[in-house]
Amino acid sequence: MVIKEIRNRRSTRSYKKIMPADNLIIELIKAAQFAPSSHHNSSWEFIIVTDNKTKQKFYDLLGQSYLLEVPVIIIPLIDTTQSTGPVQDISVASENIFIQAASLGLGTVWKNVTDLEIIEKIKSLLKIPKKFMLINMIPVGYPKTVRRPHKDNDFDPKKIHKEVF
Repeated sequence: MVIKEIRNRRSTRSYKKIMPADNLIIELIKAAQFAPSSHHNSSWEFIIVTDNKTKQKFYDLLGQSYLLEVPVIIIPLIDTTQSTGPVQDISVASENIFIQAASLGLGTVWKNVTDLEIIEKIKSLLKIPKKFMLINMIPVGYPKTVRRPHKDNDFDPKKIHKEVF
């Protein structure tokens, strides 16, 4: 059941210096491409970054030290000329990456990229065409420490409302 991976999926900001095998990264992208998308347009593209100079530039722009140590960063993109729900399409694909990564023993975190000036700098650095939207980066690697999974008592049934709030 997929709930096991959902329970185990925790944000990771500290990574071992072990490069995940290429086939594992392909499995993450495969999971992303199997995500639902608006009008089934599947207009995602993904950039895989492993170059330390590029990661240094990300750190310079975003100031997160884990961007320097993580072995892989996935940049999910969406073609805004095709998608009618670009933020939703990127978000669903990203969540599939997170769950698949948890099933493979890999750690991830959603690194928000919201500053328009920084987005333009990243798009220029990675030669991303203007029609593509970038809202996040996904660092991927083996976690240095494994956090406890979510437990049943983390579930709050009081947050469920029937018919009305």
